[in-house]
Amino acid sequence: MRSLILLAAAVVFAPLCSATPIGHKNFDPKCGEGMHPGFETNIFQYDVPAQNFFDKTGSFFHSEWYTGPLLESTGEDDTVGATRSGNFSGTLFRERLVGYSSSSDELMHRYTLDNGPILFGDVLFGSYTEEMVILSICEGTATWISFTDVYCADKAAAAYNMYDRARRVLMDKLADDLGAMLFAGSCPGGHME
Repeated sequence: MRSLILLAAAVVFAPLCSATPIGHKNFDPKCGEGMHPGFETNIFQYDVPAQNFFDKTGSFFHSEWYTGPLLESTGEDDTVGATRSGNFSGTLFRERLVGYSSSSDELMHRYTLDNGPILFGDVLFGSYTEEMVILSICEGTATWISFTDVYCADKAAAAYNMYDRARRVLMDKLADDLGAMLFAGSCPGGHME
């Protein structure tokens, strides 16, 4: 069990340790006065191939499933430096893509808030950086998805709860649309020798 936990931690944090234009310092932001640091990771495993999620989540500019329709985009899609703007629950936001990789079995988007501070609900965010990773697992029959966020907010605990609730609702809807079932532990359909 301990080795499975260490393996999961290595998979979650390996992308955070790779050389990228934003560097580590942005994953551990220094928060200004009245702001508090926050960090969270949400992990989901589904019993459908990752290609189903790649097709549904699309690209950096195709984020309707997550943030709603975009108001504007600049630059070239899935290219570091591109920006997207939208209105999430009445708040105008602009995010900049700061990391991207894609292969037949992995998709990663890393983006940061470009127009902070902004108010989501009753939480003021000075900054945030989010990374979404979608991996093909179980010999291509299932999908592992992680979201890792670091942020500066006036109410760190409320920010954590807001991200967690919103992410679970969004992922439940996405999984329903794909006919995917959430699972934990070993690969679906596998058997123990």
